[in-house]
Amino acid sequence: MVHLPRQLVTVALDGVGVFLTLLWLFTVIMRHQRGEPIIVILRATLAALVISYIIAHVDRWFYLWPYHPDFPSGHETFASCIGTALVIEDRRYLWLVLPLLALLGYGLVRAGWHVPSDVAGGFLLGTVVMLICYKVSSKPT
Repeated sequence: MVHLPRQLVTVALDGVGVFLTLLWLFTVIMRHQRGEPIIVILRATLAALVISYIIAHVDRWFYLWPYHPDFPSGHETFASCIGTALVIEDRRYLWLVLPLLALLGYGLVRAGWHVPSDVAGGFLLGTVVMLICYKVSSKPT
């Protein structure tokens, strides 16, 4: 088995979230240039990122559940939140987002930073929070 330097693994895992974020930004900018409204997805994504970040890290800040302090994975939460926003913008990205999220989850477990339940919790948290924020943001005022 090949062991990669921890810093290289960290860069590779962070790269998944960065790639999804850049792809999402590109998609939103292209939509804006076509004259389509983007305020709903911007507002929903920002709210979802803030909410999911707080939920994912509250246990680390206040030690509410000392038996499992790494639940859920913050990396998987962020990436699934952005990935869900990307799929909301263009459903065709689903074929790219799901394998990348699976690869990220596998890498987090393989690197020893998380267990599968941490990754699954992060995936569910990011996805559900983004969907709820999008539904709330897209309601007419």
